Parts: sequence; structure tokens; C-alpha cells
Amino acid sequence: MTDHQTAQQVDPERVSELVASLTYETARVPNTSSTIATARLPNGFVVAIGHSSCVSPAAYHAETQRKLAIGAAAGKARDALFEFEAYRLAHDLANGVANP
Repeated sequence: MTDHQTAQQVDPERVSELVASLTYETARVPNTSSTIATARLPNGFVVAIGHSSCVSPAAYHAETQRKLAIGAAAGKARDALFEFEAYRLAHDLANGVANP
């Protein structure tokens, strides 16, 4: 690898833009105190799935569980997007594709 290739890194601003573009869908798992959330890119690709749950169904509060599930999905999505962007960069470098 050249010094230029080893100096390349994933652009955190690009990842932040991708994270900002995510939409979330949530659903309570029937007959449980669990909620799941999907984090989707604008093209519909599901980047990550988050989960929240409480011990007692009597303590279940839908909005709280929804927020927790989205938070879990958002954290996983950020990590996944960094990995996807790192893969893209490595692929481009290996194939001689110029990166700004």
C-alpha cells in the first residue's frame, strides 16, 4: 500500500449524514413487554435492529420502550455504517478508485 492509501480513513461526517438520513419503525412484540425498532436508509435497506424490554408487562410504557428501542437501533446503525463505509473505502482503494 502507498502512504496515500494508508492515510485514507472513513469520513465521520459522511457517517453522520447517513445516520441523519435513517428512519425508524417500531413494533411491540405481541404478548410480550418487548419492542423492536428497525433503522432504515432512504433506499429501504435495514441497517440495524434495536430492542427494548421491561421485566413486568404491567410496567410497560409504550413511548419509553419505543425510545429505548430506537436508541439501541441508532447506536448499532452508526457502528454498522462505519463498517460499511470502511468496506467501501477498502474496496475502492484496492480497485484504484479515487477517493476525495
